[in-house]
Amino acid sequence: MSFKVVATYEHPIRVLDKKAFEQIGVDFIQKACNTEDEIIAMAGDADAVVFLDELYTRRVVMSLKKCRLLVTPKVGVDTLDLTAATEQGILVANAGEVCREEVAEHTMALLLACARKLLKLHKAAQDGLWTGLMCKEIRDLWPPMFRISGQTLGLVGFGKIARTVVSKAKGFGLKIIAYDPYIPEAVAKELEVELVDWDRILKESDYISLHAASTKENYHLLGLNEFKKMKPTAYVINTARGQIIDEQALYTALKEKYIAGAGLDVLETEFVRPDNPLLGLDNVIITCHSAHYSDNSFPLYSQVPVEEVARIMRGELPKSLVNPQAIDKYQQKWGNH
Repeated sequence: MSFKVVATYEHPIRVLDKKAFEQIGVDFIQKACNTEDEIIAMAGDADAVVFLDELYTRRVVMSLKKCRLLVTPKVGVDTLDLTAATEQGILVANAGEVCREEVAEHTMALLLACARKLLKLHKAAQDGLWTGLMCKEIRDLWPPMFRISGQTLGLVGFGKIARTVVSKAKGFGLKIIAYDPYIPEAVAKELEVELVDWDRILKESDYISLHAASTKENYHLLGLNEFKKMKPTAYVINTARGQIIDEQALYTALKEKYIAGAGLDVLETEFVRPDNPLLGLDNVIITCHSAHYSDNSFPLYSQVPVEEVARIMRGELPKSLVNPQAIDKYQQKWGNH
């Protein structure tokens, strides 16, 4: 019996290798789908589906009667109803393993740039203010600026990328705490990280770094009330999803100095308007959704769907499984086949 794989998108960068799918013995079909009905018609009888940014609603997911795997060649799965997939016993995989090191490194780069006020100091040099150590304009930019060693980094979400940040952050002497209601305490303890409650991570962190998924529960997780609870010297780092932060609230918090600054790789909308007020602030660093990229990682994204499909066909679980809660249901339906 043939194994059918369907890709419901076409993209100039996230290109899939049809020959690689054929080499592992699957029937591969790719066609861009723009509506729920088009996805259902295309993928309704597929054994595995590759998706990108298409909207996989509950209705769509529940129609995938033969599907064992939904896989995407990127990290975010926010256009997919993950709960529905789990209920159906469909395993969901992403490309998180590909860029784990890159995102962790970018997180630390933003943290360090914020902590040492690199953007402000670089701008001062461009503006010709650097006239020596006695330059008052430069000296006025320095405080408050604290030694990083001994400060507290609060990780919101403690998945694989956040755990990769831990070793890098410890190299700078940071104390690390984390908030994640879905992670067992033993997982954090093994990395010598203390799991704390939401209120405590807001109040104690000198840097809050976001590593949570974009879900209904996490939408605008950081709003004005949360920013007011933070230290006025604290920074927010976001290499996860822009929707986790209420942007209007962040702008107010930065203008009113409820917090010191922010390092953002992502914003609420992917295509940022030039009049976005955050772009006009000098205590924000914005890096255009680039944390996932390196010359090492980028060629690997197209390989992820092929490799994950091959694992399913061998009776293995995906390497980068997003919903481990689906394993029991999946095994009841499919066993090792």
